[in-house]
Amino acid sequence: MLVLLLKDVNKIGKKDEVKNVSDGYANNFLFPKKLAKRATPEIVKKAEEQKVINDERKKLEKELLAKKAKEIEGKRFIIKAKAGEEGQLFEAISAKKIAEKVNQNGFEISEKQIIINEPIKKIGDFKVLVKLTADLESTIIVVIDKEDK
Repeated sequence: MLVLLLKDVNKIGKKDEVKNVSDGYANNFLFPKKLAKRATPEIVKKAEEQKVINDERKKLEKELLAKKAKEIEGKRFIIKAKAGEEGQLFEAISAKKIAEKVNQNGFEISEKQIIINEPIKKIGDFKVLVKLTADLESTIIVVIDKEDK
């Protein structure tokens, strides 16, 4: 039986995909849980048209992200912080603080996209990975400088 998935279904498919499943699975599991509906020819046609639209949108989003990755690659961001005489920071620099600094400079990213193994605790230059998508990443340079008193 052809069904249109209304939600992602594990091991079957993603939302808005048309799948062929057994009658029993559709009637006893998918339909009662409102995970799918019977796919008529009109529904199949609409789903195919929507897929083309979604693919185009995803392609444009990917192009924009690639452009963003190119723009941010190698950029330096200076963060001032209070530090002791030997360069130890009084407060560690976290991904959140780095994301805030990057956003202040016109690049829109979230702290979840900043990849650091552990918070930065000393003055210096650090290469930080910015993961925009699963397969698209850039490296930025975060400069931790001593705050003037």
